[in-house]
Amino acid sequence: MRAITRDLLTREATDWHQQGLINHTLLNLLLVRYENRGRFLAALLKWLGLFAIFQLGLAVLAFIAIASDSALIAAILLSSISVGLWICGVRLATHPYQLHPFTGAVLITASLAAVFGAFILLNMALGSGMEGPTLPMILLLTSVLAALTAYRYYLRWPLLLALLFFFHGLGAWHAYGGHGAYFADIQEPRIMAVVALAAIMLGIWHEQFLEQGSLWRCAGFGALILIFGLLYLNLSLWFLTLPGRSLGWVLVFTAAGLGQMIAGARLHDARFTGFGIVFFSINLYTRYFEYFWDQISLGAFFLMGGALAMAFGYACERWSLFLTSEKL
Repeated sequence: MRAITRDLLTREATDWHQQGLINHTLLNLLLVRYENRGRFLAALLKWLGLFAIFQLGLAVLAFIAIASDSALIAAILLSSISVGLWICGVRLATHPYQLHPFTGAVLITASLAAVFGAFILLNMALGSGMEGPTLPMILLLTSVLAALTAYRYYLRWPLLLALLFFFHGLGAWHAYGGHGAYFADIQEPRIMAVVALAAIMLGIWHEQFLEQGSLWRCAGFGALILIFGLLYLNLSLWFLTLPGRSLGWVLVFTAAGLGQMIAGARLHDARFTGFGIVFFSINLYTRYFEYFWDQISLGAFFLMGGALAMAFGYACERWSLFLTSEKL
């Protein structure tokens, strides 16, 4: 929530109290939620303290697990942590006064992440390896639990974890390669593109229909599903156009980027416009790198690339001004 909104709500609550519309207890409750003075520093100190206690507890439990040299004991300990975080998170998230809704959602999400770790340790304790479909199945199982939790308690953080685990369970992965290098890939980008397209359709349907009816308390869920669908659709198409792939996928990726920009302009939806512009720019730079990296000098490569980027940005700005003038 923006600072100006908090200030407005604080002033309004004070005026209501002075006019006798609300009592002092309700005024204090509203000020706790919306007062902005010293809020950032207090929240920062609180979260640092909670993080320190959480890390200390994990260190103690990790020491016990290492000393016992048993994956089963480690799984039991992590499961106990998950249950404890779940109980605390549910109590905070469902409290009638909603004093700590954000903290409750974070604790529930952390408990679900601990469930994933407990499944991994339990699999190790049973002597099973992580080869084959074992890890994807654990990711998908945790994703289902997180999605059920999100819809049961109307929380977006567990849904975020559910979507992340779901797409990773379908074959997306990333890793840190050292020296500032990161790697990412999708095992079956064609299948991922189809699933992501279905997620986009689901997100639009969820947002336009379900959240206007029976799932009105799940406001924002459709937007989250839509954003994940757009992200993995564009990533899948981009990976299909990397050097050595067919020209057909390049044309599909280009058409998808243009289509998202047009859809965003027509629907006045910044999500489609933003993803379209970003990945259309990535597509252009990938093609530029593919054809000119080995053909010209390094200085000329970056000079020409910078000039083209400025021209493209100027064209997008002019297009935005044109659309704005049309609406006026």
